[in-house]
Amino acid sequence: MLSLKSLLGLPAPRHPERRNAFGLERARDSATALRTVSEARLRERTAALRDEANDAPTRADFTAEALALLGEAARRTHGFGPYDCQLLAGLALAEGRLVEMATGEGKTLVALLAAWRFALHGLGAHVATVNAYLAQRDFEFAQPVLERLGFTTGLLPARANPAAARAAYRCDVTYGVGTDFGFDYLRDQLTLRAAGGTEPRFHELLLRRTSPRPALVQRGQVFAIIDEADSVLIDEARSPLIIAAGAKRPSDTPELYREAARVACALQPDAHFSPQLATLTAAGEEQAKAALPDALIPLLERGWTHYVETALRARHRFRCDIHYVVRDDEVVIVDEFTGRLCPERTWRGGLHQAVEASAGVTITDENGSEATITRPAYFQLYRRVCGMTGTAAEVAGELRANYRLETEVVPLNRPSRREVRPDRIFATRVQKHVAVAREIWARRSEGQPVLVGTRTIENSESLAKALVALGFPFRVLNAKQDAEEAAIVALAGEPGAVTIATNMAGRGAHIPVPAEAQAAGGLHLIGLERHESARIDRQLIGRAARQGQPGSAQFFLSLEDDLLVRHAPQAARQLATWPVDKHGELSFRAAAHFLRAQRKAEASDRDQRHALAQNEEWVDELKQTL
Repeated sequence: MLSLKSLLGLPAPRHPERRNAFGLERARDSATALRTVSEARLRERTAALRDEANDAPTRADFTAEALALLGEAARRTHGFGPYDCQLLAGLALAEGRLVEMATGEGKTLVALLAAWRFALHGLGAHVATVNAYLAQRDFEFAQPVLERLGFTTGLLPARANPAAARAAYRCDVTYGVGTDFGFDYLRDQLTLRAAGGTEPRFHELLLRRTSPRPALVQRGQVFAIIDEADSVLIDEARSPLIIAAGAKRPSDTPELYREAARVACALQPDAHFSPQLATLTAAGEEQAKAALPDALIPLLERGWTHYVETALRARHRFRCDIHYVVRDDEVVIVDEFTGRLCPERTWRGGLHQAVEASAGVTITDENGSEATITRPAYFQLYRRVCGMTGTAAEVAGELRANYRLETEVVPLNRPSRREVRPDRIFATRVQKHVAVAREIWARRSEGQPVLVGTRTIENSESLAKALVALGFPFRVLNAKQDAEEAAIVALAGEPGAVTIATNMAGRGAHIPVPAEAQAAGGLHLIGLERHESARIDRQLIGRAARQGQPGSAQFFLSLEDDLLVRHAPQAARQLATWPVDKHGELSFRAAAHFLRAQRKAEASDRDQRHALAQNEEWVDELKQTL
């Protein structure tokens, strides 16, 4: 009986270092031979590889030859082919590994190499990106290359559109935002549920090589390449994808949430509730129950203390322009990892309604869940998954344990010239902003472009107000200016340019730096806060000094930063007693406390992910016994 791997023609890798060295040599030789062949010959060789792929090839150099062919098509289309480091990454992806490539090393072409290799089987390859901007950019790069070889490329629509999505999935390679792949899967599950059907078994799908049901949007989960895989599989592991029952509409009982918000405002920390946990004390429960009007009792769908504690969370833990924005009388969630608006998301358990009450907007109805799946659980449906990121080393063990993904670090194409300067720490946020403004002025005066990375919309706008008085032009990129993203990113590396951006200018953003700006020192990155994950800081630093260019980075911190206040309040109080200079700056040794707070936050997140995984395993076992 044929095994799954033999059906797919993808033998399990042995000694990957030796295989990849051999594959690189074979890919180079094949690429040299393809330089002079005609377009017709390229198509002929493509057809031969497709036939060979379907017959389960065992040739060790099959993947190398396939990558060389795609590389030649890219060279003829865009004027450049893959570097050795990109070929090595493509070979590792084809083996189902997770690749760490430094930012700026050309992951767009690497993803296409792997997608093409998988697409040869005729079952479709999905390239999942972290946002629509990157999906559109990578699709536009890939489409003419694959078209030259006779392959089709699809792009998932930005809004739910079954016909357009179905057409995209019928293509050989499909690009889209990772969440859109997951939501399309959930919609298909609802379609199957309504029809009383079930998904076809995978071996039947392989034999038919067609869509099992015309009504479904997807044609199965076979091959997936996950861009920024650590963000998808680690950072977003706790955020499930949920399709709610019914459309958003005003709540029938808004007075419940408004009254809970009013009661929460009257409660005192420590005496009535725990500020850390946002839970009521015994005295707080008594006061909350005493404040409940009799007229609201028949409207309660859960215990009154739940409403009040949810209102406390909304009031004390969720802040406008940090966790959400108010737009058109609506609360829109801001993704904490990407800095982007997520209009399709809502918080559960009445929290969204509590935030709406706190923000003073129309309170919507609580929607039930029709279908749900976590991002990691969705990608585990695929028969072969691989991924790329610039920051995998820190979580390599977790990726191996939870997803059986081995991490391979790919060397740089050119030696790095990035200068990372020591952190500077200030007593207050205002003093930090003043120092940042001085730094920007000095570097801009020399013609050096400056990118300031902020953790929140609030911080980006606060710094922008401080810079207005200096009288020089600058640009702001956050979730409120998302329509201008491409234009702002394209100009951020120009000589003397100053750009203030949230994490929207982090993962995947390529900032061109012309020769004149490189002569002035290249892009200088200023981090306005440390994030709760060191990987996000590394992604931010990676915007500067890419592909051997000059560049530099430095973080400016304060004792009022959220990282220190939330995760190391005792250290914040201790550092407040340290001496400062006339500008309010502390010794550089204070930076160690921020790094310890960051490690504490990472450990807490890791524990929560582990607990969630255990809970999912328990639920799965329970379902199997019922």
